[in-house]
Amino acid sequence: MKESSQSPSFGQGLELANIVNKAIASAVKKNNVSSDKIQKVVGKPGQIFDYFDKLFAQDKPEKSNAILSLLSIPETLVLEALDGKATIANAKSTFKSYLDSNFKNWKLDNKGKATEKTSVQVYEMAKDATFSQMFNSLSGDLDSLCLTQNQIISFYEKHPSYLRQDGCTTFFLFKENEAYFVANVLVFSDGLYVRVNHFGLAHVWYAEHAHRLVVPQLNLEA
Repeated sequence: MKESSQSPSFGQGLELANIVNKAIASAVKKNNVSSDKIQKVVGKPGQIFDYFDKLFAQDKPEKSNAILSLLSIPETLVLEALDGKATIANAKSTFKSYLDSNFKNWKLDNKGKATEKTSVQVYEMAKDATFSQMFNSLSGDLDSLCLTQNQIISFYEKHPSYLRQDGCTTFFLFKENEAYFVANVLVFSDGLYVRVNHFGLAHVWYAEHAHRLVVPQLNLEA
């Protein structure tokens, strides 16, 4: 039977144990750690297993996102600092083709928070998915994927060429009243069209249309 390459040899195990002991001793000395704190770490071996999982995973090839594909863009897309006062419900001059009345009916016409200068990324769908599947494939922290309504409007003003054309959709996740919503923006000859959906909508969007998502730039190495 072929020996598994997943387990270190006896010599490697001794060498690794020696390195771990030295690392612990160094950390204890530098941080003046008490014996009680050391015991807490010893009593939670799962944390140590997680650390080594992450340590060795660094050498693994990065897995591609099967649902979304990051659009290759030769520039950094930046949204300027904004006061957050602009709302989609009141942006009739921007969304000339159609503006969904549910932005008002669902009480989503609230002034948002001020935001600093923000870099954003654009993804295209590569696999059929619901909103939840799309956005959660990027991060389980949905707040990190949200833009304010003011930023959504600003994206059109600053980077209109990166909105999906040909009557297909660009999705923006935003949060209002402690709930998540998705603004669906389409480009038509007579101007922009926008409608709003609940994030939990079960509808499956088809990848063949190459719908896009715009989110704040993600730090995938964090």
